Amino acid sequence: MTAGIVTAADAPDAADPITAAPPVIPDKTFNLKDFGAVGDYKAMDTHAFVDAVAAVEKAGGGHLVVPEGIYKTLPFKLTSHMDLHLDPGAIIKAPDNFAEYGIPDPNLPATQPSTGLRPRGGGRGAPLISGNGCTDVAITGSGTIDGSGQNFWIWSDKSARRYPPGRTILARPDLLSMRDVQRLHIDGITLTNSPHSHLEPHGSDILIENIRVVAPSDSPNTDAMDPGGQRIVIRNCEIDSGDDNVAIQSGTHDVLIEDLTCLHGHGISIGSGTRTGVSHVIVRRCTFDGTDNGLRIKSFRGNGGEVHDIVYSDITMKNVRRPFDINMRYNGNANVVSDVGPRDPDPNDERQASAIPKFHDIHVTNLTVTRSPIAGRIVGIPESMPYDVTFTNVKFQAVRGFYVEDARDITFTNAQMDAAAGDPVVTRNASITWNGTPKNGAGDPMPFYWGD
Repeated sequence: MTAGIVTAADAPDAADPITAAPPVIPDKTFNLKDFGAVGDYKAMDTHAFVDAVAAVEKAGGGHLVVPEGIYKTLPFKLTSHMDLHLDPGAIIKAPDNFAEYGIPDPNLPATQPSTGLRPRGGGRGAPLISGNGCTDVAITGSGTIDGSGQNFWIWSDKSARRYPPGRTILARPDLLSMRDVQRLHIDGITLTNSPHSHLEPHGSDILIENIRVVAPSDSPNTDAMDPGGQRIVIRNCEIDSGDDNVAIQSGTHDVLIEDLTCLHGHGISIGSGTRTGVSHVIVRRCTFDGTDNGLRIKSFRGNGGEVHDIVYSDITMKNVRRPFDINMRYNGNANVVSDVGPRDPDPNDERQASAIPKFHDIHVTNLTVTRSPIAGRIVGIPESMPYDVTFTNVKFQAVRGFYVEDARDITFTNAQMDAAAGDPVVTRNASITWNGTPKNGAGDPMPFYWGD
């Protein structure tokens, strides 16, 4: 069985600037039912997954087929040269109660006080499916992997902010994590309701295509994808989640993201960790509808590095709260109203004197924005202003225009701005060129651009 597996002939066109080498999967087939799986979501099928993966490994690789059914399982690991193929109607689903996880029920009185971002039973649990250090892995088909995250979300650190101090916090497991992997292909499946991040693919030659990621818009920290590494291609996906639609990790380069539909979520992001840099990222032909952010690059003193050679093109957005955002003072995890931290470094914090963000060579072409509260913002830091940021053939319809602070060499060419209030562009300690006209500003900051 080779359906859903990329072959050399099917690989992205050589003219594409970034491609990912496909995995090599032996032509052997295994059926999960042959290893004792029941698939009724009553019996626990973890043993069947573990035994089946062991058989695939012993045979030197192959395709493990998961037939129609709902397979309840605790975490299990994949192996090299393996395709996990989910037939139509196949659902791999985590338990929907804490008892089967072996986690003390947080609704019951604790025997000892909570100790911060760790559960009473220990550290963050293993991902439902993982494959660290593997080569040549595929996860294909039209089935679903369901993290049953609903019980975990209310016990997150974000939820705890709404309660008095001392509330129990559970460190939530991820859904699918592949780290230090070489040649990974994920195609066609649906990922849903992760307790934490849905997909963490880290390594080289990673292709993710034709998948759906679905979680409630208010589910905390449920990033759809957190890719890291090199030669990463993400295309033809639909994402509707509670946090970043895509969050590119520090140290990543050579990424192509194309033809994504982003609904709820925090946008296609780079950062906030950028200490080891991010470069050569292409995002094109993507649509955003109702997303919290659109295109976002974020970091802060003490966790920053060089972000450059970033190209966005042919992007359409409507009802996006913040269409474009560069924020070098990111403060989004501080549980305060604004996600923008202090303009000047804290002299008493030694960490802020190192790992300073450096953003440049960022280019946006053919962007259309309608019905947004603001057109966008660029917020730098005085000692390391973002520079060489260009917008070409862009149209904005927004309540407020574009805000630029502590930045230089920002260029808008053939830009149209339909702003209901205020000037098309507002600057503070910034130099920009708007359709050929230089603009420099030293005004006051604009609080309505800070948001939450």
